Amino acid sequence: MRMIDANIVFSKISFQADIDYHTYPRSIYECPVCKNKLSFNMHDFDKYALNTKSIFPLEEQERIKKFAKKKDLKKSNSFIDFYCPQCNMPTRIYYLTWAGGRYTGGHELEFIVIDCLT
Repeated sequence: MRMIDANIVFSKISFQADIDYHTYPRSIYECPVCKNKLSFNMHDFDKYALNTKSIFPLEEQERIKKFAKKKDLKKSNSFIDFYCPQCNMPTRIYYLTWAGGRYTGGHELEFIVIDCLT
């Protein structure tokens, strides 16, 4: 199990609705294992904001949950799970979803957890 800061694997880690709403800038994720690139935008993070459901099997979820608890990763309130399309590595993006003011909110990508044991 590995934890990697988001700024190492993403080209953009901060999204704010009143700034990025019309342009939906992309953030390119580069898998640290196989170097495959995936594109994410603000809509992807909106869709999974405050997510509580995982696509991973229960065993995988428990390993990640135990790892996150051991690392004391409490600040994040949202996550996206996926398998890298090239190397099939189980990956979870942890991010903070926030709301503020009348017309804004956003997401701050914090880190990823990769289960290298599978």
